Amino acid sequence: MSFKDIVLAELKFVYADVFRRKSVLIMFMMYPYVLTIFVLLIGYSMGSTQVFAERVGVDPAIFFITAGFILMAILGVGDDLLWRPMFDEWVGTLPYVIASPVSRLQHYIAVPIPRLLLVLVSGATSVIPVLTYFYGIQGLIEGLAILALTALGAILFVTLIMFIIGIVYGVGGENWRIINVLRPVIMILLGAYYPRFLMPLAGKIVSSLIPSSHVIEAIQRILTGYDPSLLNIFSLLGIATALFILYAIPGGKSVLFWEKRKIMEGVKV
Repeated sequence: MSFKDIVLAELKFVYADVFRRKSVLIMFMMYPYVLTIFVLLIGYSMGSTQVFAERVGVDPAIFFITAGFILMAILGVGDDLLWRPMFDEWVGTLPYVIASPVSRLQHYIAVPIPRLLLVLVSGATSVIPVLTYFYGIQGLIEGLAILALTALGAILFVTLIMFIIGIVYGVGGENWRIINVLRPVIMILLGAYYPRFLMPLAGKIVSSLIPSSHVIEAIQRILTGYDPSLLNIFSLLGIATALFILYAIPGGKSVLFWEKRKIMEGVKV
């Protein structure tokens, strides 16, 4: 089975449910706006937008609607992958997934693509209109660049999540509890809402181990005008890609470790 076949299978699986429940599609479109309104209401009640703009370098409305979109895309990939083994076990497809000769890397890259495409549509209806409204043609170009970089950052997140999957499911126990603890930690360390250049040193070091955090920093440099030279942007993207490749081997071995543990326990059909 080719990678294209795997992606098509995932597309049919996800979109059959999405188009059956139109509310899911509407939710994807509204999420960046709703989250931005919520954050801004809290922010306006606690401080000045001018202080935020001076410290971060961009209007909070622009920053948070972009951050909401980025987080939904990248954290969505993590959610799709982290919960997938549990879902496969619940519906009885896990034995077939484990027995499949398909490359694990191809499989885990294909799984989040359908939802990621929906999120990119959401970005086209939120990030691009907002940036175009504020900055005109330059905003439109920046918005398209942010969509492309976000898609790249989401895909580069896959191998690290594979590594985490193997550890979480390989150790066993109540996996869902561990995942629910990991999610908020990852959300903070990605740096979408709390930029990495504002983090303390320990936070910067741990965040730098996440491939997608470098892509997010590249987006924020473009957005805020904080040293957005092409050299810096490509350097950050190069580091993110290198980390993606670096995690690929331990990520694959980690998944295989969990699968072997599952086979030893006995997988029920």
